[in-house]
Amino acid sequence: MLYDEVRTEKELMLFLDENIKYGFINQNNEVLLDSSEDNFQKICMEQWRLRDIFEIIKSGVGHCYDQVEIERDWFSKHNFEFKTIWISAYQKDIENSGFSHSYLIYFSNKNWNLFEHSDFTNKGIFSFKTFEEAVKFQTMKQIQYAENQVKPKVKYDTFITEFDKPKIGLTMYQYHKFVLKSKAIKI
Repeated sequence: MLYDEVRTEKELMLFLDENIKYGFINQNNEVLLDSSEDNFQKICMEQWRLRDIFEIIKSGVGHCYDQVEIERDWFSKHNFEFKTIWISAYQKDIENSGFSHSYLIYFSNKNWNLFEHSDFTNKGIFSFKTFEEAVKFQTMKQIQYAENQVKPKVKYDTFITEFDKPKIGLTMYQYHKFVLKSKAIKI
């Protein structure tokens, strides 16, 4: 199935399953896919750039920040009400304890639906009565993921924003700066 042939949310999930692997392309044009590898996060922080969705689709590789832009494009073209969300979960006193993630929530059939493809431990379409319930659910999933990576000494702090479409070519630092200036969400 081609991207332009995707007609439903479930077909979009299937398209992403069949065509996009989690990872990124570094500055040497090498594909990095193993997020559990020691240097993955460090290299990603230093070398990731937000690419055009058609470059992502052509390469078959995308980080959560990339994949949410494919989702944004599709949901926008199909006239859904949706929001793109960025979350960071971290412990202030522990270096490298933080994780961030971007995802999409859309409104359909009187429900807010979390569309999650890039988080392979939580992949799927999940329905909630309210937007806040969807955000809380994903926040807990993000914290659980972080706790599995770095055992907490204290409760994780979170920072959540709703953000608009970022510019193509942003570095990780620029992307984080952009989303941090977006509308904060309190839960």
